[in-house]
Amino acid sequence: RHGTRCAGEVAATANNSHCTVGIAFNAKIGGVRMLDGDVTDMVEAKSLSLNPQHIHIYSASWGPDDDGKTVDGPASLARQAFENGIRMGRRGLGSVFVWASGNGGRSRDHCSCDGYTNSIYTISISSTAESGKKPWYLEECASTLATTYSSGESYDRKIITTDLRQRCTDSHTGTSASAPMAAGIIALALEANPFLTWRDIQHIIVRTSRAGHLNANDWKTNAAGYKVSHLYGFGLMDAEAMVIEAEKWTTVPPQHVCVENTDRQIKTIRPDSIVRSIYKATGCSDNPNHHVIYLEHVVVRITITHPRRGDLAIYLTSPSGTRSQLLANRLFDHSMEGFKNWEFMTTHCWSEKAAGDWILEICDTPSQLRNFKTPGKLKEWSLVLYGTSIQPYSPRNDFPKVERVRSSPVEDPTEDYGTDDYSGPCNAECSKVGCDGPGPDHCTDCLHYYYKSKNNTRICVSTCPPGHYNADKKRCKKCSPNCETCVGGHSDQCMTCKSGYYLNEVTNSCITNCPDGFYLDKNKIVCRKCSENCKTCVEFQICTECKLGLSLHGTKCAVRCEEGKYHNGRECEPCHRSCATCAGAGVDACINCTQGYFMEDGRCVQSCSSGYYLDHSTESGYKSCKRCDASCLECSGQGDRNCTSCPSGYNLDTGVCVVGTVCKDATEESWAEGGFCMLVKKNNLCQRKVLQQLCCRTWDYLDNSQECQLCDASCQKCIGPELDNCISCPLTRVFDDGRCIMQCPQGKFEFNRQCHLCHHTCLDCSGSEPNKCTACERDRRGIERFLYHGECRESCPPGHYHSDHTCMACSVHCEVCLNSSHCKRCFRGYYLTQNICQKHSCREGEVEDPDSEDCIPCLDGCQECEFDDPRICITCIQNYYMYKHHCYKYCPENTYRDESSLQCRDCPSNCDSCDKDKCDSCREGFYLSGGTCVSECGAGFFTDDISRECEPCHRSCATCVGYSYDNCTGCKNNFHLSRGQCLNPRNSLPSGKFWS
Repeated sequence: RHGTRCAGEVAATANNSHCTVGIAFNAKIGGVRMLDGDVTDMVEAKSLSLNPQHIHIYSASWGPDDDGKTVDGPASLARQAFENGIRMGRRGLGSVFVWASGNGGRSRDHCSCDGYTNSIYTISISSTAESGKKPWYLEECASTLATTYSSGESYDRKIITTDLRQRCTDSHTGTSASAPMAAGIIALALEANPFLTWRDIQHIIVRTSRAGHLNANDWKTNAAGYKVSHLYGFGLMDAEAMVIEAEKWTTVPPQHVCVENTDRQIKTIRPDSIVRSIYKATGCSDNPNHHVIYLEHVVVRITITHPRRGDLAIYLTSPSGTRSQLLANRLFDHSMEGFKNWEFMTTHCWSEKAAGDWILEICDTPSQLRNFKTPGKLKEWSLVLYGTSIQPYSPRNDFPKVERVRSSPVEDPTEDYGTDDYSGPCNAECSKVGCDGPGPDHCTDCLHYYYKSKNNTRICVSTCPPGHYNADKKRCKKCSPNCETCVGGHSDQCMTCKSGYYLNEVTNSCITNCPDGFYLDKNKIVCRKCSENCKTCVEFQICTECKLGLSLHGTKCAVRCEEGKYHNGRECEPCHRSCATCAGAGVDACINCTQGYFMEDGRCVQSCSSGYYLDHSTESGYKSCKRCDASCLECSGQGDRNCTSCPSGYNLDTGVCVVGTVCKDATEESWAEGGFCMLVKKNNLCQRKVLQQLCCRTWDYLDNSQECQLCDASCQKCIGPELDNCISCPLTRVFDDGRCIMQCPQGKFEFNRQCHLCHHTCLDCSGSEPNKCTACERDRRGIERFLYHGECRESCPPGHYHSDHTCMACSVHCEVCLNSSHCKRCFRGYYLTQNICQKHSCREGEVEDPDSEDCIPCLDGCQECEFDDPRICITCIQNYYMYKHHCYKYCPENTYRDESSLQCRDCPSNCDSCDKDKCDSCREGFYLSGGTCVSECGAGFFTDDISRECEPCHRSCATCVGYSYDNCTGCKNNFHLSRGQCLNPRNSLPSGKFWS
């Protein structure tokens, strides 16, 4: 519908007796469909570069949202499309891009924040009502070049044009109607003179547009004599004047671009104040190829930080005194992003001189909506001056500016199209206000919601469609491109994601892979955060890698302090001075001892206690005190043959403690044998309690009253009545710290019928070494440990999971798993499918991806590529050519195709494109001459900045600046130079002149 209406304005057939006559009724017109899907940079670039040799004028009535808060412009591909169109479109004359300046007036928008209308390559067109008053929707900015008629208030007429279903409408509105009107007028000028360049057309518009009856408070006359306004540019376009001017136009001189030095002096922007920065421009007078004397476009490239961008206004004053408002306050712009290398453009200095003092002013008017008190800063700014080094107008181009006022009918109380004579039923989504057709796009107002395309067509819907959210006033706006549902248009306002993307639960953005510190949930739709110290994990509490400074203890990440310190829950603190390593504070928490101290039952001592000996065989580099054998009171080493003293009732015999003679146990026969016991008996020593210790039985002990008392039933021998007073045990029991027990307790093992401590890492063991553990839990440091091949480790090795503090094997080839049947990641060389690890078998043209553990294709065109980098090609498929380890179907810029080696070869250094033998086009600053690129053309040639070639001068010239006979700068023999012409001296001279 929108396109049909615009097309009718431009090219409706003459004498059609049906509706209206197009401005350029001989023109051919077509539509480029681009707004019915996602409008990406690629879509824009393809649309702007469609058939640039066939299409002369591109008329565009779209751009960023006119919401008074957006700052946006063409991305890299679209910018390249503009530049290519200007440089090569229309066979080097340049494509003409006509752009609607925007309908954001009600939102107090400013078209300088629209990078499309703000471009030097586009002709930005505003609107005026038939009364000459400013329409309610109009945006103001210094980049607007001119204006045409459109709708205004309700009493102003709108634009008559063709409509859908072969109808005629009188309600076409907005700048969307003005831009095609301008395109039609430009088409008339090109019909009159098809050799006009893109810059010729802008010059003609500037020279022929009229202020006339247009009402604006800011009309001013610049130093070159042109009236100009921020509302209407240089005024209302005049079709007749443009055609007359085009017919006799001489192409303007080549465009020069002067990039002045960047002013990087940082200045603070304080509330309710103005920051001024003055730059003395030279117009690049020291560089002939860039020297600008007469201005066309002026661009300010600027970087500003600010707590509320909408509070800023920016002005630029030229050396001639012309003041352009580059930015006005924007009520709805709450952004804290400021501007980063944003380009503001003004046309108001057209034809003024470039050199002199340029004044940049930034005004900060704080609104009540500002929350932050931090002042803004002007980080840097620079000028880019576009123009010519010589006067652009020859005498033939002189054109007196005569103001012509014509009354011309042209409304729009709303952004929608006006109502036509439709009397049928409205769509169910239309409100009671009515409609002008049967579809949901014909509603005058919507019952529930609507979404809006860039050409202002509104579609009424019951709920916002996928990829949209309810913004305000019933409008559905687009979510960020990867969102399925959202609460706002930013990338961090997603609620659910499109297929192939996962929602980051922290940032609310949609991403293709979960980053470090996140894992994919069971439903495979949300990236959830790992527990605090995990770098990677497979579930919230199951870490597989830890952050820097932490170590994996089972499935958790904990702080590992340096040796000599322990972690108190907040930080690492030094151990007790006697500890080399410890599990906590105090002398009882030592794990290993410092030099000069020895470990004894968990304490560090300077010398071994009675009943202990110093073990010189080091464990983990540390000596320790070990308990003597139970038969010894004191000893010098391990076992029962290193005793140095014995308990009561035992005698030391060559390092062994043996039971002393007990006469009470002796039989009558032993008495009869005589000896020591005979002496005891004859002298009644037992009855007299002399040498009483010899009179007690083996299982008795001598109490303090020198009476023999019975040991505890568990002891074989003892030194007292308690359970832990045993000194030897019967064969059915084992000795453990003075007790005779049935079996050693947890944490000890049996050796020679005695219980010995396990290694400190073991919960239970079969020996004292660290690889003799049989069960694990937490060690003395409180660190969880897991049994693996007899060792209690801090974590299970790859390919294992833990269950009850035991490392169990994952399924075959699985590196990380939750249990034996649930694999999460495979070892390299295998990929995961249905919890099973399968061997990779990549096909030709594929390599294994070490990150995703999958087969990924080599870069496009590769037949074979590097194993560890699919971007590096080894060989190319058929019809592709190798260049710097990449395969190309078409060789890149600055290269040519070598069929013999199937490679792309570099062009000579100054060529932009070439073949094997010669250059076809040249780089910036060079010109094509006889198949080579030169910086200066030889005698008899001039540099053509449009074709970038050395073109021959007119045959009468020896040197020249153009191909015309009157562009000579030097003459051949016998000819003389006069006003750019080489004349025969035999021809008469004007009166008062002589040859020199």
